[in-house]
Formats: sequence, C-alpha cells, structure tokens
Amino acid sequence: MKKYLIEMDSAAANFYETIARRTGASPEKIMAETLFKFAGELSVKAVLENRFPKN
Repeated sequence: MKKYLIEMDSAAANFYETIARRTGASPEKIMAETLFKFAGELSVKAVLENRFPKN
C-alpha cells in the first residue's frame, strides 16, 4: 500500500478529526474512505459521460 503526505487547511483537518473521534476511526481512515468513495463517483460520471456524450 502506498502512503501520501498531504497538506490541508485547519478547517478540513478539524472536520476529519471530529468525524474520526465520533466514529472511533483514525482521521487517515476517514480521509482514505472519503477519497475512495469520491474516486468511485468520478469513475461512474466518466463512464456515463463517455456512453452518453453531450452534443
């Protein structure tokens, strides 16, 4: 598995830390799951746009 070091503003970091505390997960786990879900949504959008192009 690869690891990445990212920078984010304090508000975003506080958001992920709050969610992590409430769920008992680490902030890194919450961010990883969020990014994975977002990547899936982008993939579906790309496939649909490829199948049904807007002319």
